[in-house]
Amino acid sequence: MTQIRTPSERECTRCGRRERWSDDDVQWRIDDLAGDSHCVHDWDVTGSFNTVVRDADHEA
Repeated sequence: MTQIRTPSERECTRCGRRERWSDDDVQWRIDDLAGDSHCVHDWDVTGSFNTVVRDADHEA
């Protein structure tokens, strides 16, 4: 079976701002590093995070 998962954290590639997903608030929350408040944040959407998870039985 294949499952789709979502990231729980992200980091801006321009200013280093880090955020974590809050299930309680149902939104992203700033982590320790706030980064530049005027930055148009560029989240690393092509990074190493894989959204598709497959069971070992279904892997090629």
